[in-house]
Amino acid sequence: MTTKGIKSEFTKHIKKSMGSENPRLNNWDVGITNIEQRRKAEHQNKLGKIKYWKCLNAGALNSANEIEVYFNSKGTTNLPFKNGAIKKSKLVYIFKLPARKKAGLNGAFIENSILEEIFG
Repeated sequence: MTTKGIKSEFTKHIKKSMGSENPRLNNWDVGITNIEQRRKAEHQNKLGKIKYWKCLNAGALNSANEIEVYFNSKGTTNLPFKNGAIKKSKLVYIFKLPARKKAGLNGAFIENSILEEIFG
């Protein structure tokens, strides 16, 4: 698939997932890998369950880099991972970051958890 085609597919994926023609991209992450299942598992292990994931073959590392840079310029994040892209990495992926649980005064009030925090 061409870089233009992948950009279009990712854009459609984001719009459909968000139910919006003009979605904000700051809650999305884009990256490059050579093994999709491993990278997705690494992200899920660090962040929790990933609901909206799409991965496509860019054909070459240069093309994957071009797509990553394009979406980063639109506002996506790029979470750092040890042993990131290598020469044979040609898969580019995008996913919506899982919602973070609110903490402190913005979090949900659950009496048991507060009592446990106070009294152990």
